[in-house]
Amino acid sequence: MPKSFVPPEQYYARLARVRQGAGALITTPDGRVVMYDVTYRDYLELPGGAVEVGESPPASCARECREELGVDVVVGRLLVLDHQTDGGDRGDSVMFVYDGGVLDEADLADVPADDEGRGVVLVDPSDVDQVTIPRLANRIRSALVARKTGRVAEAVNGVIRTS
Repeated sequence: MPKSFVPPEQYYARLARVRQGAGALITTPDGRVVMYDVTYRDYLELPGGAVEVGESPPASCARECREELGVDVVVGRLLVLDHQTDGGDRGDSVMFVYDGGVLDEADLADVPADDEGRGVVLVDPSDVDQVTIPRLANRIRSALVARKTGRVAEAVNGVIRTS
């Protein structure tokens, strides 16, 4: 039996609406991960933030890094795509992690504390589990591997899809 025609407004109303976030994997020459200590969470984040209406994820990543770190980060290739099923009022989201390259510690010395953040923390990759939530720690580890291998990692709730 053929489906009946669904008017566009009904069709689009049924589709998933997702929040998007974009962050940068930035490391120091000695391999530490650049993380941002936000005031509104009890764990560290990658530099980055919400994608605004009409903004692409790479443009959002560049803007957020400039706002948080005070430096213009060259947003490289996509390393990780993570679909989060948060449910509740916030709904699902898609998180993009881009290669933000390597910055010297001196380039980050003048990151000011403000209402949004307390500044930069440089984290050894082996310590990410101690400073952030599990799905972000997994995302960071996957981004480090993706950077080395030239691949893109796809995850659901921080768990890498293998098939």
